[in-house]
Amino acid sequence: MNAFYTCYFTLITAAALLALLLCYKGQFKFLFIVFVLVATLMIEVASFIVFKYKIKGYNFIYYIFNLLEYTLFCLYYLRTCENKKLKIPVKLSIPLFVAFGLYVAFFIKHFHGLPVLNIDVEGFLLFIIYTHLLFNLNVEGDQFIYTHVDFWISIGILIFFGGTFVFFGLYPILHHIDASKAISMYGYMTKPLNLIFYTCVIIGLICLILNKKYLTR
Repeated sequence: MNAFYTCYFTLITAAALLALLLCYKGQFKFLFIVFVLVATLMIEVASFIVFKYKIKGYNFIYYIFNLLEYTLFCLYYLRTCENKKLKIPVKLSIPLFVAFGLYVAFFIKHFHGLPVLNIDVEGFLLFIIYTHLLFNLNVEGDQFIYTHVDFWISIGILIFFGGTFVFFGLYPILHHIDASKAISMYGYMTKPLNLIFYTCVIIGLICLILNKKYLTR
């Protein structure tokens, strides 16, 4: 296992453990984050093994994970944001996105390749949702915004999905031109963004854990 995967898996595991600690402290909304992180770790470890041993027929799991990831991030938003204006559309978006994702998987892509269309749609929706969360954070008078857990989670999501949006839109064209180069570019694009995202999540969780006043409420 190279240095990237060691660092990557360590970050995901650390984030999951910190989120689990917050659940233990009574912050049960972080169960959604725990589920996302555990599912991500399982998928990424399996992907590492599949890529290393060139196992075929595994791509269907990405389509399933895409639906699970969007659902869990939406549920976290619904438990977090106090502004009710976007909550009804977000609730409605979950079954609609699941239906859209399954339609693409079964009738358009047939579970072949990466679900780049689904990821792009997911990213576009989450970018809007977490921009709304970012600008509606409930920050107390004596609290800096950069010490707020949801500031860092929102920033991580905006950086990751904002950074991958254009690339995933072009990925089918690049894959058609040169499949091996497209896959390499996929790694070059997503690897640093993944590290940034999970680092942001960890920073946010640590900020909340250190805020004893908030945890003892």
